[in-house]
Amino acid sequence: MTGVCVAAAAAIGVVSSGIVNRFPRVEQALPVQAAGAPRAVPRTTLGINLFGLQTFNRQQVFANMIAQSEWFSSRGEGWSPMPAARLDALGWVRSLEPGQTAPRPLVLPAAPFGPATVRCTFAGKGALQAGGAARLIDASAENVELELRPSGAEDEGAWVELIRTDPADPLRDLDCRKSTSLPGERFDPEFLSFLSGFEVIRFLDWQRTNDNAKVAWANRTLPTSASQVGIGGASIEDMVDLANATGADPWFLMPYEADADYIRGFARLVRKRLDPRRKVYVELGNEVWNQIFDASAQAEREGLALGMGHGDPTRARMERYAGKITAAMRIWTEVYADRPGSLIRVCASQHANPELARMILDHEDTRRWVDALATAPYLWLDLEGRSRSNLDPIFEAMPESVERTFAMAAANREIAAAHGLRYIAYEGGQHLVTRDIDLARAVQRDARMAGVYDRYLEGWRRRFGDTLTLYASTAPIGEYGAWGLREYAGQPADETPKLTAVRQFQREAR
Repeated sequence: MTGVCVAAAAAIGVVSSGIVNRFPRVEQALPVQAAGAPRAVPRTTLGINLFGLQTFNRQQVFANMIAQSEWFSSRGEGWSPMPAARLDALGWVRSLEPGQTAPRPLVLPAAPFGPATVRCTFAGKGALQAGGAARLIDASAENVELELRPSGAEDEGAWVELIRTDPADPLRDLDCRKSTSLPGERFDPEFLSFLSGFEVIRFLDWQRTNDNAKVAWANRTLPTSASQVGIGGASIEDMVDLANATGADPWFLMPYEADADYIRGFARLVRKRLDPRRKVYVELGNEVWNQIFDASAQAEREGLALGMGHGDPTRARMERYAGKITAAMRIWTEVYADRPGSLIRVCASQHANPELARMILDHEDTRRWVDALATAPYLWLDLEGRSRSNLDPIFEAMPESVERTFAMAAANREIAAAHGLRYIAYEGGQHLVTRDIDLARAVQRDARMAGVYDRYLEGWRRRFGDTLTLYASTAPIGEYGAWGLREYAGQPADETPKLTAVRQFQREAR
């Protein structure tokens, strides 16, 4: 079961007619810092955006191998989403209709690929089968044992399938984990190892922020929910616990549709559960400036309806965003009143259009409720017409791309400084997008990509510093981008030059 996560696709600028790059053509050079006394550059804090939890991103996050999928419905010919009416409040199947089964994908473990024993335990009464790379080898009234034989093929999948459940005592609390997994272990050890060295974790795709779903505190995802990939995103508890387990500072995004009760409940839970030594970054929505997202169109409609922007749609959108930031950050400020130094309140703007940052920060008293201005300093290059038979022109053009994005960063930093704010990056890294998958793989796996990241990371460290949050962790290369530092968990180091450069930077920063 593979595919492209809708939220992730939206995050990288995909629309039905093709690919929208984040960087419009810049016809003139952006201003850079004037000569004079050198600016003090803060220490660089390197962070990572986590890709979505879906199984097709080929990263086992949870020890429970079904936590990263949802139930499907099958009648022998294909799968379809399981109707909500057949699920209980936590997402477990209440009953099956005659002739209906409920497949449930398993996330595959990290490479190197080989046979593994998986034990599934459950409460209630029912029966399970297995398919794909999974084979049932033993079963009892309370558990089943599987043999998992992944090969690493791109379209490979494995699943368990609920073929019978007792409506009076449904099969529930299903937990499928490798025999080597410790009882009660929540996160997969390989995933925790991958996160070692990253000091900030941004949860954009875990929270499914780009879906712009209506959320309510009463029906949020819980750690006990059947799935962590539903429309509500991952549980707050799991995100906080991951930050605690890795010693990283979490970066949360308040849903654009969230009401005050949800935001207050979120803030209070984080305040109570997060290690007090950790800081917390908080942002409102994701790229509300970006018109490919539903929240952007919503902000524009609301802003115009409220008479914002003097009738200009862009200004109305940004001023509405500013107002929403202020409302959300007032709540977080109140909850963290006794620990203000632990809270980093973020507003985000388009990297290539610094004027938007001015619209946000100059609106009423927004700047009072913000600690940092964030943009996404990506390295962009048009790959149209390029050939995998000659990658030299691509890598020869990358130094200029680095300088171009740093010039934009300098312009945004000046705006942040003028408002007394930090300047940080909510996303960053390469932004090389092509529908030619063979070309994409050749570029991303080329050893010279490590040199590109060396230049980028070292340039950021020397010229800007502070928080740089790379996009993103682990995901396959596809027509919508090659965003992962690696394509699958456990990928050999000689195929992951981006990750190799990042690890070297982390070692040197110690």
